[in-house]
Amino acid sequence: MVSVKGQLDAPVLDVSSMQQDYWERQEVLLPSLARLNKPKGWRKYFRKEQAPKLVLKRLDTTDWENIQNQHYILRKEILKDMPTINKLASKMKSNKEDLTEKEVKYLVAMDEKTKPMMLSILKHMIHEPKMTYEEVVIMYQMLDDFDSKTLMAIVNAMTSEKASITQIVTNERTAEIHRMRNELGVSQ
Repeated sequence: MVSVKGQLDAPVLDVSSMQQDYWERQEVLLPSLARLNKPKGWRKYFRKEQAPKLVLKRLDTTDWENIQNQHYILRKEILKDMPTINKLASKMKSNKEDLTEKEVKYLVAMDEKTKPMMLSILKHMIHEPKMTYEEVVIMYQMLDDFDSKTLMAIVNAMTSEKASITQIVTNERTAEIHRMRNELGVSQ
């Protein structure tokens, strides 16, 4: 950039930090809890209940380690049941035959079994407002079906996005290292 007398020394937009902030934070509106807030608006004509929002942040490594340690026994139980769950998942994907009532009950029971771990992940992901585990459980129970499924879908997306982004970055770095080794003529 050419310096001109009187020109403001403004920084150039840092796109990478902007993208990182976009991937690190997510705002979620919860319309089913709007009834708990006082209506706001101009006079009596435009009063409206405002939906509260949660600000979620992506978990860092220490948060993941805490969650893993807290739910160690639960994770062991889930790992024992993984072959059955994978078989049922492939059966659902094939659409050739429907699940029996017993299989559906098994999946619902597994969903209930994993709920404490998911709520613990949600507790660690909520950046604003700060909430305890008990408050997260109460909030989750007060949500309607649509909001609870939306919230859990966003939590799942944020956790799986981190894994896929980490994989992409790792692949880019290893490709860069291989390219540098080839340029230098170093064998592996």
